[in-house]
Amino acid sequence: METKFTEQESLELISKMIEQARHNLQKGSGNSMIFIGLLVAVTAILNVILALVFAQKGINLNLACLVWLLMIPGVYINYCINKRLISQQLVRTHIDAIVGSTWKGYAYACFVFLAVVFGIGMWQKLYHVFYLINPVILILVGLAEFVTAKVCRFKPYQYGAIIMWTGALACVFAISFQESIIIQFFILAVCMIAGFVIPGYQLNKLAKKHV
Repeated sequence: METKFTEQESLELISKMIEQARHNLQKGSGNSMIFIGLLVAVTAILNVILALVFAQKGINLNLACLVWLLMIPGVYINYCINKRLISQQLVRTHIDAIVGSTWKGYAYACFVFLAVVFGIGMWQKLYHVFYLINPVILILVGLAEFVTAKVCRFKPYQYGAIIMWTGALACVFAISFQESIIIQFFILAVCMIAGFVIPGYQLNKLAKKHV
């Protein structure tokens, strides 16, 4: 038999789901953000360092990008972190499902986008298309953060989204400079620290207050 809710009861139910989702988000969820944020930032800096070293030694600069293979085990480790967090949730609401689907959609979109970019870039030899990688990734991260911020009412995520989108615009501006890819990697590293790692610490700090 279908249960009918009054408008007030519906609002109370939605509020309870949001509060439960915020509670689930707080319980160690910052660890995943901190891990991925640091991983991407460190990998970007390593890419820059290797590119500078290879340039001095006359080695193909494109080989420096192989450092991004570190993301493969990193993504798996992050998956294990998130899986453990989900298993610890006593109550999982529709809001949690929306947030989870948002980040899954972000991950799928990134994989498809990278496949398209590398397919076009390598097949058609349109190497300038690689300039799109960093800004588009930042846009997608910002979108996922913005949705999470609105759904869970967590302001640091909203600020993180703004930082990501600002970084994407900065990446476009950086194209006008020599060694623009190196500048883009620096921008990526800064954005991940300011817009991902710091909100992760704030999330963990908030969680400790509710323990």
